[in-house]
Amino acid sequence: MVDTDRRRRTWSLDTALERVSGGIVVTPRGRIGSVTARAFAEAVSAARAESPRVVIDLEKVDYISGPGVTVLREAASVEGGRAILCGLQEPVRITLELAGMPDGASIEATRADAIEKLRR
Repeated sequence: MVDTDRRRRTWSLDTALERVSGGIVVTPRGRIGSVTARAFAEAVSAARAESPRVVIDLEKVDYISGPGVTVLREAASVEGGRAILCGLQEPVRITLELAGMPDGASIEATRADAIEKLRR
């Protein structure tokens, strides 16, 4: 039997959306895996409904697995849109590299750099 309280603590994800000039910044906080990928996908979809141009700030994400990478791939493949990732922690960067980095997504080191690129 799985301890559901422990699972929720371990696999929690909060996501904030912020409107900026040129698009939307999606800021997830926590872990993106099979338990939380749906909530992450819904947040990215909500951002895309407002603007085809998004920054996904992953600075507060310490883990991402295949389902999260799939969400990033889908975000990067929106026709006429733009997805810029930033704030990649080492484990997230390695996972994305091993997964073949989402095509169509740009990567910037900082949130400020990503927002600047979004505005261009």
